[in-house]
Amino acid sequence: MNPPANPFWDYALALYGRPGVAEACLALQERHGLDVNLLLFCCWAGHRGHRLSPAELESLTAAAGAWHARVVVPLRGLRRWLKGREAAAQGAAGALRARVKARELAAERIEQDLLHEAVPLDAGEPSPEAAAANLLAVCRAAGVRLDPADSGDLATLLAQALPGLAAADARILLSEFWGQYT
Repeated sequence: MNPPANPFWDYALALYGRPGVAEACLALQERHGLDVNLLLFCCWAGHRGHRLSPAELESLTAAAGAWHARVVVPLRGLRRWLKGREAAAQGAAGALRARVKARELAAERIEQDLLHEAVPLDAGEPSPEAAAANLLAVCRAAGVRLDPADSGDLATLLAQALPGLAAADARILLSEFWGQYT
């Protein structure tokens, strides 16, 4: 059975496949425990011209936070653990790792569906300002203190999320908005 249409899922897949985005998202996840799906949703909202309110951010966290913590993160941990084992690259263990990876992707899809349902967004004009504000609000809520690596990763994500926005302009925009969150 095919899952219901979710334009956020399609957007997130396309964005995640753009140059540098996966690496930037994973670096932010590793350094700060940020939820990649939530970062992608922030970009989706900005792409739709929507600046997320504090109440909407709380709704997103309430809708998907437990699923992320109890399903996505453990599956990711298991997949990574299996990847690090020599035996897991072969035979039945390799097949198990492939199935766990597929289940992890399915869990990510469900999380994105939860986010999409929690804060439905109408199409609007893409707004780099809204996307930057959304990303920084999530960072602030997670207690992230931006360092140059974080700023670079967020700028990569922002520039790739909004075609036509140069990475240098994304950095400037992020630094301007960061002042509102400190």
